[in-house]
Order: sequence, then structure tokens, then C-alpha cells
Amino acid sequence: MTKVREKREQLFFLAVILVVTVIAYGPLVGGVWGLSLQTTQAVNAFILLGVAFLDALFSVLKVQSFRPDINSHGLLLFGMSCLALVASSLSGIWPLALLGLCLNVGALLSFCFGRSGVRMFYPALAGFGVIVTMLVLVPQVDRWLRLMSGTVSSWVLPVLGIRSDLVVQQDPFQVILVAEKGAGVFNVATECNGMGILMSSLALALILLPRRRRSWPGVVLLLLGAAGVGLLFNTIRIIGIATATLKTDISYPLIHEGLGSMIYLLALGGVYGMSLLTGSPVPCCPGPAVPCTERGA
Repeated sequence: MTKVREKREQLFFLAVILVVTVIAYGPLVGGVWGLSLQTTQAVNAFILLGVAFLDALFSVLKVQSFRPDINSHGLLLFGMSCLALVASSLSGIWPLALLGLCLNVGALLSFCFGRSGVRMFYPALAGFGVIVTMLVLVPQVDRWLRLMSGTVSSWVLPVLGIRSDLVVQQDPFQVILVAEKGAGVFNVATECNGMGILMSSLALALILLPRRRRSWPGVVLLLLGAAGVGLLFNTIRIIGIATATLKTDISYPLIHEGLGSMIYLLALGGVYGMSLLTGSPVPCCPGPAVPCTERGA
């Protein structure tokens, strides 16, 4: 009876902390969701993170069951999240609220699976923080990304036999590719700035980091390479859409969505290939995918 009562108490405290988390961070999560709907392919990045969370959950459940325990590690994370939220409210520094949310989720996971179990979720939590930060920065970097993509595209299209000119309008700001003296006019709009594919590339890189053993220079190389792949393939997407529209009779919506999706998947494949090249296999004990040093912890 004592164990049953203790488990009920643990579940009760866990439910209370979960309710507090929802109330405290609900507006932040709602704001993040609203921003993601305004950025093309940002939702795809969150889907990648969802898959990463599920993968971590299944990996943890292979070695231990759900055992609610209000442990000291989780309480430390929860206390730090509260401090971060208070500091954010007083200072108006939004990254502190984001840090608090990640720490709070980490605390809940620690209460559910222990200190060793929560480590499996670190890559997904880091990816969430990076994606939200990039979402908030979209208005600040939108012009620069669109201008860069349009400029590079205007350089490459003539190599493919398509004469092109770049037209930049300041008020309102527009970046327009004029191909073949007006035969094709392509607006490099905000949804074409590449932030969505950049988010997905970095999210996948963070998810893949613990899959292979690598040095710190290797970690930096993978993350920088993932960012480069995202920017490169967004430019390739613009060039591909313009070329296919002018050189084929396929309807523009089909080219825009079909070819764009294919290039998006190729970008993720490029990030995966870079992950294989910048790290070596992680030696592990036979059985479930957990570090050897944690076996039996």
C-alpha cells in the first residue's frame, strides 16, 4: 500500500507541474505556432523534431518503463526554468523564456524517465530552441536572404542559357527575377527566403549529432555545413523552378510544389550525408540504443 500511495503522490505532483507548465508557457507556444504558419516549411522542421522526440521516447522505453519520480535533477531543472521565466518577464529578453521552456520540458522528462533518460531528448530540445530562435529572426534577415538568393540565381541562370535581370524595389521591398526579357517574371517573395529549408537542415543536423562520434571541430563543421546546404538548395530551388517553367510546358503550380519538395528532400539527404562524413560510428553495447556507460544505471 505504501508504494501505491507513494506512486499516486508522485503522479499528483507531476500533474501539478504539467499544469503549471501549460499555463506558464501556453502563450509562448501559441506564438511560436503562429510564427511557424507564416514561414514556409517551418512546420516541416517541427515535424522533424516530433519524429526526434518519438525516437528518443521509444529508445528510452526499450530500457526502462515510465516511472514517475520527483527527483533532485528534475527539481533543479524546474527551478532554473522558473528563474529564466521570471528573468524574461522582468527584462523582456525573450530568449530567456525560450530557455525556460526547454528546461521545463527537460524537468518533466527527468521526472518521467530519470536523469539518464532525459539525455536522450537533448538533441530534440536543442533543435526546438534553434528553430524558435530562427523563427523570431525571420523579419530581420528576410531582406538579406531574398536578395542573396535572387542575386546568385541571376548569376547562374545565364550559365544555363537563360538571360536574366535582377530588379530590386525598396518600397515595398521586392526582389524580382526577369528572365528572357519578360518571358518569365519570378518574385523572390518572403516564403522563398530559404529560412524554412535552413531550419529543417539545422534541425536534422542537431538530431543526427549524437548518432555518430565526432570532435568539436566536427560538430561545428556539421552545423555550418547544414546551414550552407540549406542556403544552397534554396537557391537551387529558385533556379530549378525558373528553368523548368521556361523550358517545359508543365503547369507552374506543379513545378513550384513538386520540384520544390524534391529539392527540399535532397537538401535533407545532403545533411544526412554530411553527418556520415563528419563522424565515426558510436561503439555501443548490444541491445537498445543507449550509451554503454549508462547500462544498468
